[in-house]
Amino acid sequence: MKKILAVGRSIYHAMPACLRYFFSPARLISRLLNVLTVSLWIVAGEEISSKQKLVIIYAGHEVGKNYLANLAFGSSYSDSYIGRKWLWEIPKAVKESSCDCSLMVAEAPKVLRVLFRKTKHLYIPCWVSGEVDISGNDRSFLKNESLKSDVRKIGKNKLHFEVTNRPSDLRDFYYNMYLPYITKTHGNRSEIVSYDFVKSEFGERRLLNELLLVKKEEEYVAGILLGFKSNRAQLWYLGVKDGNFDYVQNGAIGALFYFSVRYLEEKGFTRIGFGRSRPFLRDGVLRFKRKWNPRIFNEYTVGFVIRPLSWTDGVKGFFVNNPFIYEDKAELNGALFVPGDRSLSAKDFKKIYKDYYLKGLSKLAIYRFGEVDSNTPEAVPLECSGRMTICSAETIL
Repeated sequence: MKKILAVGRSIYHAMPACLRYFFSPARLISRLLNVLTVSLWIVAGEEISSKQKLVIIYAGHEVGKNYLANLAFGSSYSDSYIGRKWLWEIPKAVKESSCDCSLMVAEAPKVLRVLFRKTKHLYIPCWVSGEVDISGNDRSFLKNESLKSDVRKIGKNKLHFEVTNRPSDLRDFYYNMYLPYITKTHGNRSEIVSYDFVKSEFGERRLLNELLLVKKEEEYVAGILLGFKSNRAQLWYLGVKDGNFDYVQNGAIGALFYFSVRYLEEKGFTRIGFGRSRPFLRDGVLRFKRKWNPRIFNEYTVGFVIRPLSWTDGVKGFFVNNPFIYEDKAELNGALFVPGDRSLSAKDFKKIYKDYYLKGLSKLAIYRFGEVDSNTPEAVPLECSGRMTICSAETIL
């Protein structure tokens, strides 16, 4: 062991100073502790759809807690901080909780799901990525009515664009577009990157090396950072001037994506990464991007372990109101929950498929609370049968 440590020290001291910063023992220990220990909260309120009481025990980071709380309760809820716990202490903390919790949510790296193996749960990625193929093989997104509406707004408001890599434009974009837009749109659910980080990516590492700006006449109203790697381009951070939603209503966000695709297509790229989105199928960002028919995939190592502790009306309401993408045996599936007394016609199945199926999902599963009528699966339309199933919620939870 001493020899191994001695070799490790010699390698560390031989590193350039810039690399030594990232591999310093203090930083590695800090990262390890950040993964293995989580903050614990009790979040309570009236579930937004059922209007019934819901109490969540949440283990993770504050931004994730705020996002889940907003899904469950909107802006009206209470939370109390319990303290930090080791990941393996969470199941014990749940059992010992005296707060009548009915739902557990824990942020955990995928490799540590084994800590929850003794309990039934679902694993939802914290984020999913999307990629659009513009090679010409699939141009179905051009027929999307929402995308056509974006193009009409671009023409009506006479929007155009320019591309720059000037450092002064980057600073203006960060402080006058990105920062105000993200904070006004997402509030305490925002994961904000620092200007120094963006600057290093934009100028030094050259991954984000172009800034596309949307203009209305001579006024810059929105911007998005573009990154390049091999034959793939990536849309990264975006913003709107002063976080002004009038610009959004007039088509600024739609213009960012439309002009980016057009510009990158002209540069010869065939695939464009559309960045990350939350995996909940009614999430506004994910629904906005789906007009481009992206292929969804998971490249993130951390997810939400979600487990009902009791099937209260509040818990059922949360699942019914928040369809999501979950991972099972390395495949991504969509999950929708419906009340046990709701019957689904062939027309219902087709609408659900149209509204929620995304390319990249193995299947879209409808989970019914209570018993499932053995005749119900026959109602799944033939054209959806390979990608759509219906079964009892008890089979997975």
